[in-house]
Amino acid sequence: MVRVLFVLFFSLFNLAGFAQGGPTGIIAGRVESRDDKKPIVGAKVKATRSTTKETFEVETNEKGEFRFGELPVGNYVLEAEADRRNPTRLNVLQTVTAGKTTTLPKPIQLDAERSFSIISGAVFNARGLSMANVKLTIERVSSPDSSLKKGKLGETVSNQAGEFAFRFPGADAVYRITATARGYKPVTKDVDVQKDEKRNIALQMTPEK
Repeated sequence: MVRVLFVLFFSLFNLAGFAQGGPTGIIAGRVESRDDKKPIVGAKVKATRSTTKETFEVETNEKGEFRFGELPVGNYVLEAEADRRNPTRLNVLQTVTAGKTTTLPKPIQLDAERSFSIISGAVFNARGLSMANVKLTIERVSSPDSSLKKGKLGETVSNQAGEFAFRFPGADAVYRITATARGYKPVTKDVDVQKDEKRNIALQMTPEK
């Protein structure tokens, strides 16, 4: 009787421990540069479990390889980042199966970090109310860099809060923002932007007479 109780207790103890820790698996892969396909050493790779949002982090070795050991079974989102590189996130979920290793079929590739300038802002009417669906265009007016051409770079429309944003490769230059809307006078504003700079502006529009 004592032996039966002992075996039963031992079995229950093992089951409780298994339920608490749960089955685990492994995710392994490699991180490399998109430009020259060389391994990236010391890249940080994060795995986020899709159901619980638990996160796990590792770093790549001298071969650009990484390995997550003992991950709880489930689906994971993988993200990678490194110094002077643009971070990336894999669109395909990686599945961890109990006792098995999930190896990424392709290396995670990181682009070299590129600088960007941003001009953002909002459009208002004479009463100070935000204006949606205002057409905005941006053009480069001048730059000390002779390789940068003048002219239109793009266009967008303001959202429901009257907000807009332009993002473009960073460079010292003067940009002209023009806002147009039916029944209102066009508004233009020249903005002097330095490399990697973020500028915020406000544009006020007045009705046509």
